[in-house]
Amino acid sequence: MQWRWTPPVLCLILTLFAACAPALASTALAQGLIVLPEEVVLTLPKAFGQEFRVSYTSHPMKAIVDSNMPMPGMAQAQAPADVALREVRYSEEGGGSARLVLEFNYQLPEGVVQEDAELFQLVIPKTFVHTTTRLVEFGVTYGHQRRADSFGPNVVNYLEIDLKRNFEVKLVLAQDRVYGAERVSDMAKRTGAIAAVNGAYFASNGRPLGVLMIDGELITEPYANRTAVGLRPGGAVMDSVGFVGELWYEDGLLTTISGLNRPRLQDELIVYTEAYGTKTNTNPYGYEVVVVDGVVVRLQPEGNSTIPQGGIVLSAHGAQREYLSRLKLGDRVDLRITLQPDWSELGVFQIIGGGPRLVRDGQVEITGEAEQFKDDILKGRAPRTAIGITADQRLLLVTVNGRQPHISVGMTLDELANLLIELGALEAMNLDGGGSTTMTVRNLVLNLPSDGKERAVSNAIVVVPGSK
Repeated sequence: MQWRWTPPVLCLILTLFAACAPALASTALAQGLIVLPEEVVLTLPKAFGQEFRVSYTSHPMKAIVDSNMPMPGMAQAQAPADVALREVRYSEEGGGSARLVLEFNYQLPEGVVQEDAELFQLVIPKTFVHTTTRLVEFGVTYGHQRRADSFGPNVVNYLEIDLKRNFEVKLVLAQDRVYGAERVSDMAKRTGAIAAVNGAYFASNGRPLGVLMIDGELITEPYANRTAVGLRPGGAVMDSVGFVGELWYEDGLLTTISGLNRPRLQDELIVYTEAYGTKTNTNPYGYEVVVVDGVVVRLQPEGNSTIPQGGIVLSAHGAQREYLSRLKLGDRVDLRITLQPDWSELGVFQIIGGGPRLVRDGQVEITGEAEQFKDDILKGRAPRTAIGITADQRLLLVTVNGRQPHISVGMTLDELANLLIELGALEAMNLDGGGSTTMTVRNLVLNLPSDGKERAVSNAIVVVPGSK
């Protein structure tokens, strides 16, 4: 490590410190102490026979510099406006000894000391990454990071799943229905999962927002062609996903389908399946047709139909109502619903939407505006959950704690994207975050939910033993 100031100019720099401080991108405290965005640097002149000794404490972290002689120019106490350094205290004791205490808001790595006959220097880094990993099962690795940058500390938890091993990554609906809410830990327990994270965005009533397919059954359709991940045995794919729905009758196209298992809006045709519940709960301004095994079994002009076991309900409003009214009892209809791209040929039976995309081909690419996300998702720091795919088809499930000053401040989407790349992601996308962010391993919640407790969410991504 090289000296930051050579001895001949040290006295000049110390003399001019106060005058130059406004022009520096740092905080000048006591003589010889500078707080930079990435580190704290203490540089002191040494008198003949002077010795320095550095020690540390934790909770809170303190760097304690003891000397057998006074340290000129040090004020008794100072409180810098810094995210890491809380307070600097100086005292002199009997016999001419002195102590300088640097107290920090959170744990940092121990500093590096370098000295010679004329100078003593202590450099404490504020930017660091400390990672530990452990094997959950062969093919599933859990990683924990304690890290910090110039904005503050963060706590990261991640899972790396080898999709070629005997594990399946699947999706779960809360309470196994569209309108449901359940804690991730409870969904993990009832599915026998060894690990799980929260999944897609959802409305206040629990309904998933965006595409969701579970075991080959499409539960909800994509929104705004947002990014989605498709899971298949041994691998995963990621892309922007669109939706095409058609209703055919008598070998011809009768009309188009607007969506699945969501409230019907003006001039829309919505399909309701058993995953939605027992009733469509629609208003009386539509027209509904009940279909079982492709055959029309009931006409319901007033809406709010019962959804039959093994069947569906077609619910139309406005312009679409006229098309459904052409159908009669006993008519045979054909629903043709496809996603674009169509991943069925790849063996994809689990699809979860999220967004925006974070990483494409190993490079940061955040598609927030194109995917019609608002600033509450796109801007600021927040707890985050993300999913990534590595070049060798390992799946990354990542959570970042947030909204916890001096513990974990959360990440921006750009920082999250760079974290996924750091962990090896070739492709990555954001998932629901904030108070929803949750990771469990073996029935233990490993992150610190920002609500202070685990939130009930709409759906989860679970890692379960395979069937091989």
